[in-house]
This record gives sequence, C-alpha cells and structure tokens, in this order.
Amino acid sequence: MMKQLLLILSFIFLSSSYIQAKKLYVEMEFYNNSIKLDDGSNKKHQPIKGEDGKDLKFTSLIGALNYMSLHGWELIDIKSITEGASKQIFGSTSINVKTYYIFAKEIPDSELEEIVSNSFKK
Repeated sequence: MMKQLLLILSFIFLSSSYIQAKKLYVEMEFYNNSIKLDDGSNKKHQPIKGEDGKDLKFTSLIGALNYMSLHGWELIDIKSITEGASKQIFGSTSINVKTYYIFAKEIPDSELEEIVSNSFKK
C-alpha cells in the first residue's frame, strides 16, 4: 500500500514538472470605471466585458484591482505617463497623466507562444 502511494505521488510530481507555465504580462488601464487590458498582441487596450457583452463598470480602482486578483492576476508594477507638455491656461497648468498597472499570471507555454506570435509588427 505504501509503495503504491509513493508510486502515485512520484508520478504526479514528474507529470506536473513537464507542464511548464510561463507568465503572461498585461498592462491594465483604468478609465471611466472600466478596465482595459493590453497583452502586447493588440494595438488598443481591450475592455473587460461582462456576461451581457457590455464593459464591466467598477465603483472604484480598488474594485478593479480586486477583480484582477480574484481572476489570478498578480500586480507587478505601476507606471505613470505624462502626455504632452504642460501648458498655461488662464494661469494654471494642464498636464495629462495616465496610470497603468502591470499584472502577471501563469499560463501554459502554448497560450503564451500564440500571444507572443501576434505581438510582432508586420
């Protein structure tokens, strides 16, 4: 009985080591209470849609971050990009800053290979 258990555990360990997973990185943009993701294979961020096909709307950024965590995504980094130069408008400056959140999730090699193959410029 003990030998069978060890044999089964050894088989599970060896078979799981052959299933390799790499990390997929995505960039999340939170805008108008919606989140859009870019996995590098599209030119535009793709909105997250609900079962009804409409963009999911969140009450806050924290709700969106918790949604990503619930679906297995790990927050890796946050970056802010300032677009355009500051301009004087009636005595005040106007600067457009966008914030992006970088997430990662383990996926099978075959899925990652497909995404990467679509990420090259043609």
